[in-house]
Amino acid sequence: MRAGFQSGYWVVEWTEGQDPSLKDLIDRFPEIVVGRYAAIASCDSGSYRPTDAEIKTGWHDQHGMAISPQISEVSQLPMPGFDEWYVYDSSGAIGHCRAFVNHFGFAPLDASNDLTNAFWIQVEACQPLHVLGAGTPTMFFVTRDEALFKMVTSLDNLNNDLYKRCDFL
Repeated sequence: MRAGFQSGYWVVEWTEGQDPSLKDLIDRFPEIVVGRYAAIASCDSGSYRPTDAEIKTGWHDQHGMAISPQISEVSQLPMPGFDEWYVYDSSGAIGHCRAFVNHFGFAPLDASNDLTNAFWIQVEACQPLHVLGAGTPTMFFVTRDEALFKMVTSLDNLNNDLYKRCDFL
């Protein structure tokens, strides 16, 4: 695990050579998304197209991204892998967000990666509350919420059953 602070955001990365899933993180910390809106920049390495049933519940397409209704349960979100979400407190301020998790080894704290600068330019422009990504081999959580960052990275949480089960955390 590696943590840092950049552009007003707290960042944690897990890079242990596995194919991580946001499901493990979100199941343990549902407050990351519950009560909020998710703009899906990548789902299973591509665009997410809401089903007709999801559209009836409030999902819609905006700037080529699927935008969720206000999340009441984590099961509302697709999590097959190679996912990247931009999470907001309201649906009014969501702009277009390009996906970075589909580039092998992308990590927001990796200054040696040419894509890192583009990622931070996008985050600064879009101003999400959180950005979550799971690619290969990295999973990351970027947030303006310091208290939530501390919960996710605390030693107590590193010792719980979730972290014992997940090789990448």
